[in-house]
Amino acid sequence: MHTIPRPGIWFVLAACTGLLAATDLSAAEPEVDFNRDVRSVFSNICFECHGPDGNQRQTDWRLDTQEGAFGELSDGEFAIVPGKSSESQLFQRISSKDPALQMPPEDFAKQLKPEQIESIKKWIDQGAEWRGHWSFDAPQQPAVPAVEHQAAVKNPIDNFVVARLETEGLTPAPEAAKETLIRRVTFDLTGLPPTIAELDAFLADDSPNAYEKVVDRLLASPRYGEHLGRFWLDAARYGDTHGLHLDNERSLWPYRDWVINAFNDNMPFDQFTVEQLAGDLLPEATMSQKIATGFNRCNVTTSEGGSIAEEYRVRYAVDRVETLSTVWMGMTLGCAVCHDHKFDPFTQKEFYQLFAYYNNIDENPMDGNALLPPPVMKVPTPDQMARQTELDAAIAEKKALVDGPLPEVDSAQTVWETEWSEQLRDRWQMLNPQQFTSSGGSTLSSLEDSSVLASGENPAKDDYEIITQIETPGITAIRLEALTHESLADNGPGRAGNGNFLLTEFEAEIAPVSDPEKFQPIKFAKALADFSQADGKYFIAKAIDGDFGDDNGWAVDGGKRHEDRTAFFLPTEPFGFAGGTILKIKLKQQSKWDNHAIGRFRLSITDDGAVLPAKVEDWHLAGPFEAESGKAAFETAYPPESAVDLTAKYNEDKIAWASRPKFKDGKSHRLEGTNCATYLYRTIDAPSPRRATFRLGSDDGIKMWVNGQEVLAHDVQRTVAPDQERVTVDLKQGKNEILLKVVNYGSRHEFYFDKTIENANSEVLQITPILAKSAESRSDDEKKQLRDYFRRNSSPEWQQLSDELAKLNQERKTLVDAIPATMIMKDRDEPRDCFVLERGEYTKPGEKVEMGVPASMPPLPENAPKNRLALAQWLVAPEHPLTARVTVNRYWQHFFGTGIVKTAEDFGSQGEWPSHPRLLDWLATEFIGTGWDVKRMQKLIVMSGTYRQSSNITPESHAHDPQNRLLARGPRFRLDAEMLRDNALFLSGTIVEKVGGKSVRPYQPAGIWKAVGYSGSNTVNFVRDNGDKLYRRSLYIFWKRTAPPPSMITFDAPSRESCTVRRARTNTPLQALVLLNDEQYVEAARKFAERIMTEGGTDAKSRIEFAFRAATARHPNKDEAQLFLDLYNEQLATYQQDSEAAEKLLSVGEAPRKPQLNPAQLAAWTIIANTILNLNETLTKG
Repeated sequence: MHTIPRPGIWFVLAACTGLLAATDLSAAEPEVDFNRDVRSVFSNICFECHGPDGNQRQTDWRLDTQEGAFGELSDGEFAIVPGKSSESQLFQRISSKDPALQMPPEDFAKQLKPEQIESIKKWIDQGAEWRGHWSFDAPQQPAVPAVEHQAAVKNPIDNFVVARLETEGLTPAPEAAKETLIRRVTFDLTGLPPTIAELDAFLADDSPNAYEKVVDRLLASPRYGEHLGRFWLDAARYGDTHGLHLDNERSLWPYRDWVINAFNDNMPFDQFTVEQLAGDLLPEATMSQKIATGFNRCNVTTSEGGSIAEEYRVRYAVDRVETLSTVWMGMTLGCAVCHDHKFDPFTQKEFYQLFAYYNNIDENPMDGNALLPPPVMKVPTPDQMARQTELDAAIAEKKALVDGPLPEVDSAQTVWETEWSEQLRDRWQMLNPQQFTSSGGSTLSSLEDSSVLASGENPAKDDYEIITQIETPGITAIRLEALTHESLADNGPGRAGNGNFLLTEFEAEIAPVSDPEKFQPIKFAKALADFSQADGKYFIAKAIDGDFGDDNGWAVDGGKRHEDRTAFFLPTEPFGFAGGTILKIKLKQQSKWDNHAIGRFRLSITDDGAVLPAKVEDWHLAGPFEAESGKAAFETAYPPESAVDLTAKYNEDKIAWASRPKFKDGKSHRLEGTNCATYLYRTIDAPSPRRATFRLGSDDGIKMWVNGQEVLAHDVQRTVAPDQERVTVDLKQGKNEILLKVVNYGSRHEFYFDKTIENANSEVLQITPILAKSAESRSDDEKKQLRDYFRRNSSPEWQQLSDELAKLNQERKTLVDAIPATMIMKDRDEPRDCFVLERGEYTKPGEKVEMGVPASMPPLPENAPKNRLALAQWLVAPEHPLTARVTVNRYWQHFFGTGIVKTAEDFGSQGEWPSHPRLLDWLATEFIGTGWDVKRMQKLIVMSGTYRQSSNITPESHAHDPQNRLLARGPRFRLDAEMLRDNALFLSGTIVEKVGGKSVRPYQPAGIWKAVGYSGSNTVNFVRDNGDKLYRRSLYIFWKRTAPPPSMITFDAPSRESCTVRRARTNTPLQALVLLNDEQYVEAARKFAERIMTEGGTDAKSRIEFAFRAATARHPNKDEAQLFLDLYNEQLATYQQDSEAAEKLLSVGEAPRKPQLNPAQLAAWTIIANTILNLNETLTKG
């Protein structure tokens, strides 16, 4: 907070502020109305023992149904005898003084008041007319009443309001001044004030439709959707974090933007409803319709250790039903989770019938607090979609050129194939086994081509052992060929009935010829094969993994492909002894599948050093190096970036290099610290020049150096995942140094690393079997492999085309990676069974239920599908009694501060009786009848004479209706949290108006998130944004639900942890302190002061006039102007004498100062601006 001196400010504020007392409305009606005067008493007091909850009901006699209330009692009497209260047991009991007869009993917490007893008596004597609860009957459009005060009528709304006023002996207020009216409607439709230019244009327009033109302009403004949308987001419980435990960030902001656009596009409310509740189920659902279903994903979620997935799946579904019932039905259905509703006709079974619609969501309740827990979808912008289309076309065109004929190159390839075939034959030395044995009794025979054929006994399992002597030392690879033969089933190459085999392990041992008993095992670093069975289980690498299981190893899909196959086994280092080596090779074939041994094979060796794998050392780690923020850590060059010395120590010997042998490649590894950098170092020894591809992931930013050269720098905040970055480099022969810098921004600190290091001739190794085949026998894929290899190495023209294609593919990948994504809805293919949960406990399923709607509501159409789409369409069916009423009531609440039904969240028996029931029904039926047109309905309201009344209060209206429920005057109440901040930004000229986009982090107190943060959370530390992001509209502020923006919460914004359709409105001293001292508001005052000095004229009086009018829409009177002039002169003298205080005040906030403005004057005008921004008139819509 920034406290600044303000001598005289409180005097000015007091002079410009008026306070009015408020008491409850009490309207007199001569006729007793059952729903208004009697049912409410039954509901509040009697239903506890005589209501709809069968578990709570004390007797069989019920007061919630007509049959129960008028039925014969056990003693033959009647509780209610229409027209005769004296004969009615109900009246006798509630008016009795006898404790044995009195109802409610003396010890009951709620007792009837005399006036309530009298209302029940009158109702019985008037005939005891019973009606269903008013909100459960479909609205019928009432006749528009005639009124005497016709001058007050602008549209039918006014007839209903004025008619009620006339029955109360009140008259409507005159129309508000034009300045007041344009300010009121501009705030109400856009959340921002009018400019002086807009104000002057309206004042100068004397045409009959001048005000309507203003309304139409505001409804067409993109600001409209931003303003109206945020109230819907309250109801949707939208937030930027999960809301529980770690409260990590998650991506739902595209849904927020969808809401804004829906309001701006005037999407009909029935469509608005269906797309949010079930857009994914619409035929050929569009991207926009799927984004809309983010409404259902806005509930809070957790992934806390020890939580039970099923418990939270139930909680999420309960929350969705409660939200649906509040938003569309205005009902408190959450009261029926554990038992029948105590006040409204909803059974527990009916709750779980609605629950069933949400019991089939395809989501993981324990979602890892991930940024994008599935189901999710990519949400490209129009520009991204257009560029992706362009790239796809360019890639197809370039690929056609890459795959097209190159006659001269293709002719040269034929020659090359012949030459390479001869070279490869010379490079490999075939082994002639001196001994070979079969553990299972197979007969192994040596053929003329040095291959070995198995015949005779075909055991279930078999191991072959081959012993030979070699003279060449420095062996770098062993080749195993599995060959077909006519003696084998289906020609092999395996002995299985289908020609397949499974090599469960390949082993080799060597001993010097001089000491033939001293065998030592050979360790293999890598295995390659021309083909492996493509079911994910039988890759060649499984043959050297040390796993001797019976379902693990190399298979070649022999049942479908009866072809020769080749595998290569590369040792960790060359092997062999000077003077000769005895080589023992074991082919282990212990498959769980019988008879799966190799039928014919051949072994070869090579001493070509180019095939030897690179040697990769373990990681070493140094860190964490802590910083003020993740960004500072990323930008700071700590000592390891200059040179790596594994013996060095840093930060006063607190940090040293440490080996991390457990950091295995291909996995994510946790690191320590927050807002810090950690360095990881390793070496790679390459026997010959190699090409390496490194695949990296990080939480958060990452840098990489290879041999001292920076090859990667990505300043990013994210959750770690494999392959977030790819870097391809050329390794030199010998030692290569790899250095990583992983930067953390305050959440989990992790990194991922994997690698592919290509041997110099590894590709040739891969294509050796292809070269060995005749051209006619090669598959299309094999022909392509040969062609691409040859072209890449012999045709610069083709290589350029290939590089261009790779560049286009990379650009497309970068584009796709940059496309935002959002959470959506998706149902499971197989519906879950749904049960009534006893007492709402997930472990106690009771009666099985199916999707359905409450019996007290209209039924679903006969052939309606059992899904959310049917539910959504049912809610907006014209005969539905609640949806239209509840919705127009919220619109009314928006403009008048209070709904026609004050309890916007409860239209049930416990809710308040409507102040204007017939008006509510007229609005509801008008809304349905005009196609659920939102802007039309809201225009109708703001065009009414009721809305346009002056808000000035008279003693008569205050005495009769202090809360203005009868609407004898216009609406006047304080701007809400977002409007207050946006108003300050607007008047200061700093507001950045850009619709949509990721949420922003403007000014908040340092450490505001830390108090509720967990060390593993990525929202534990608040990191403020810079530049334009500080001045976006408040709708776009990043909403951490366990620590919402404090300046918003102080002014009664909801936390968004649950559905809110009616905000509280309080007045506290803390609110004044925020407006006077918060950094955002002090900075806004400074920038407003700059506007005052540059736009408000050259003298103090004109500047005061400008500032006051910009903030309040009216000219200050003589006394007000003099107060501000005196304050300005006082402050100017203060800051002229204390330049340091002026500089301190003017330094608040990031927005740059206008250097040409005198600091003392600017400081003084900043105090004036701050004072004006805090006037009651500035902070109030009226």
